[in-house]
Amino acid sequence: MNTVNALFELEVKKLLRTWIILGFGIVAPLFFLVMQTEISNNSLELYGMEIAPIDFTFPMFAFLSVVVLAIGNVGIGFSYMRSIYFFRRLRLASVKSIQFISANFLVQLLCAIFTIVLLVVVAATRYNLSFEGKSFLTFGSILFLSFMMCYFIGVFIGNLTTDPKTSQTLSMAVYFVIIFLGGVTFPTELMPSFMQNIASILPTTHAVKVLQISWNGGDIWESYHLLYVIGTTIITGILSIRFFKYD
Repeated sequence: MNTVNALFELEVKKLLRTWIILGFGIVAPLFFLVMQTEISNNSLELYGMEIAPIDFTFPMFAFLSVVVLAIGNVGIGFSYMRSIYFFRRLRLASVKSIQFISANFLVQLLCAIFTIVLLVVVAATRYNLSFEGKSFLTFGSILFLSFMMCYFIGVFIGNLTTDPKTSQTLSMAVYFVIIFLGGVTFPTELMPSFMQNIASILPTTHAVKVLQISWNGGDIWESYHLLYVIGTTIITGILSIRFFKYD
């Protein structure tokens, strides 16, 4: 536990130095929430339910904060740490991969929680986001599961290669594909059919769908979205630990 605590403090200091990614992780979800909600004046339909625009966009951009931190920051961060031989130092200090992953996970999670709280404040004060009839336990549990999925994706991508430049390029490529096609900045329902086909493969698309359903009181088991997220989380979790590279 002492090792995890020390790594946690170290990861907090490192994250505070990367103010660009940290700032983007906070500003981007707020920006897209305001933009998408402002241009959506009429009620929307979601699986047969008539919902307000804010009830459609809030789950989407709460998840965007997760994607920015858990995929973008983690994937790129692993590339940087590899370039300065940080992981080699961990191995020399006999730090286990699960200890580092646990500490890094907690830091990213706290940042995501902070951003989501800001989203709630903006959505409630500016767009009258209603909490009546909402199941916070269900929504929060699925959002946490989705965070785990994205974090494991980021860790796995960051460990596919030991070359820092290749790792960074790969992480950026996956990150931007998810940002533009994964349903986190633009509704997949409005995409051309061929883009929707691509989006349907990405696990983030299914995370957004099930978050929107749970937030609006729908049946989360009515479709396969939640099962897709659970399956992806388990698989990427195993892969992220199995293929963790120190060199």
